[in-house]
Amino acid sequence: TRANAAMVGVQMRAADGARSAETLGRERSGSGVVIGPDGLILTIGYLLLEADTVEVTTQDNKTLPARPVAYDLATGFGLLRPLLPLRGVAPVPLGSLKDAATGDALMAATGGEDGDVAMTQLVSKRPFSGYWEYHIEAALFTSPPIGNHSGAPLFNQRGELVGIGSLFVTDALGRDAPRTAGNMFVPIDLLAPILPELMARGSSQQSHRAW
Repeated sequence: TRANAAMVGVQMRAADGARSAETLGRERSGSGVVIGPDGLILTIGYLLLEADTVEVTTQDNKTLPARPVAYDLATGFGLLRPLLPLRGVAPVPLGSLKDAATGDALMAATGGEDGDVAMTQLVSKRPFSGYWEYHIEAALFTSPPIGNHSGAPLFNQRGELVGIGSLFVTDALGRDAPRTAGNMFVPIDLLAPILPELMARGSSQQSHRAW
């Protein structure tokens, strides 16, 4: 119940002339989850890339304006904060991929007006390289997939946040295994070491690249 209340829908419109609109679209939607006592929301960063306007929709269907706080290329995480208080919403507890084993049943959630919770299974933990931004040493792969995966929080059976949805994949079991549809989630373990930097600078040092 606590985790469900902390989920939000994220709606974004990119600025005029945004280069990312060609690949991601000018209007984007996904999910986020409250992780801070001041309403700080964690989502996937590409939802916020070149944002002109951002809104969040709570579980009781209230839509609030929000502003991006950070977008970290090294992990793919994005942070935003509503411009009005999120009353009565407690942040979710953070878990760890160390406590998640292949075969574990997990809960993938989506926020907003059409929010839902779906059961899925952790089918692999392995390195993943996204040529457009990040390399993750232990990404989480789940199956069956959820459709609206962008920024979707992934919870363990204790209601702890263990990952944030990034991609739909067709090789959830790995390259040498049978083709299996699923999702890739960025593990929450990557957030704590860089959160102070994200709050202070809007990105981590690892995101500052020569190219």
